[in-house]
Amino acid sequence: MSRVLRFDSKGEPFLGDPPSNIYTIHPKKSPLILLYEVVDENGNAEWGGNNAEHCMQWLSLAPTGSRVLVSGWESDEEDAHLVGQSLDITDIIKAASL
Repeated sequence: MSRVLRFDSKGEPFLGDPPSNIYTIHPKKSPLILLYEVVDENGNAEWGGNNAEHCMQWLSLAPTGSRVLVSGWESDEEDAHLVGQSLDITDIIKAASL
């Protein structure tokens, strides 16, 4: 059985076994376009694009306090539409680089 992201009583995330009383149906995966943004401490965009490696390079050169936001977009031939909201993944990136 695969592990899932869960939260302890303090709100801290951890990987654990899924609860046995939850039944889920996953919808068909849509082809999301991921947009990465490096923003300064005031939220002003310094860089944006769909290449995760370039994002990491920009973050490594960015001033202290910069953050990485990722958002998912669906696109038809003419328009792009934001799916959900942007997520701040800065702490995940920093933890992975330890």
